[in-house]
Amino acid sequence: MHKVIISALLACLLSFSAHSCQLRMGADSYFPPHLIPGDNDWQGLSIELARVLAKEAGCELTILQSPWRRSLQLIAQGQLDMISHLSFSEQRQQDFHFIGPHHLETVVLIGDPQRLPALHKLEQLASWPKEFLVAILNGAYYGEAFEQLTARTDFGPTLVEIRSHEDKLALLDSGRVDAVLEDQSTLYHWQQTGQMEHRSYQQLLVVYQNPVYFGFSRHTISEQMAVQLDEAWQRLYQQGVLQQIRARHLPELPLPAPAAIF
Repeated sequence: MHKVIISALLACLLSFSAHSCQLRMGADSYFPPHLIPGDNDWQGLSIELARVLAKEAGCELTILQSPWRRSLQLIAQGQLDMISHLSFSEQRQQDFHFIGPHHLETVVLIGDPQRLPALHKLEQLASWPKEFLVAILNGAYYGEAFEQLTARTDFGPTLVEIRSHEDKLALLDSGRVDAVLEDQSTLYHWQQTGQMEHRSYQQLLVVYQNPVYFGFSRHTISEQMAVQLDEAWQRLYQQGVLQQIRARHLPELPLPAPAAIF
């Protein structure tokens, strides 16, 4: 009788522990093929990876729609637990555990090469006239070289900060901007889904390449929980689960090997 009671109590405790970890993830409105909002649920590569990671770590995942800049603020305030596509920096390490990486981000400049001056290196962007408009994501990091270039007094084009990825192609199509900075995988998605069919937009220049991570808030996620999440990610990688998910969305781009940063 006592053994039955003890076994039942252990089962309850294990059940409670398996669901006691709640993860709130901020997601921008549209960032294909990584973040795609649906009528009732979210889809996309990063969403699928986040879900299998949460399940493997014994957590429940909730996706909350939030623009990128707002998500960073909510993380700092302890109102969100995680975001995706976070580039590492020493400053951000004060607020985040970095689990992954889940993607090798390659930021490219996209535009019509027939309308824009030729570019062979990033420094040539400074020679573009001020009336040229380039859309960038508010709060995004495009590498130290780009930061230094845009800080120069002689930097050429005007940078237009927008709140979400979904507006970039629309701005480009409408002629309200001349070029956009976007991840190479999104350009691939636009091309594969026919969103850029019969258009002359091309990759003009690689601006920045960098691994990106799931960022977990140091304000709400303990060091112990971060280790648990990293171990779960490594198990999924060793089992090939992450690679299978990746192959359904970006078969031409391999998944980076695990390299968490605490």
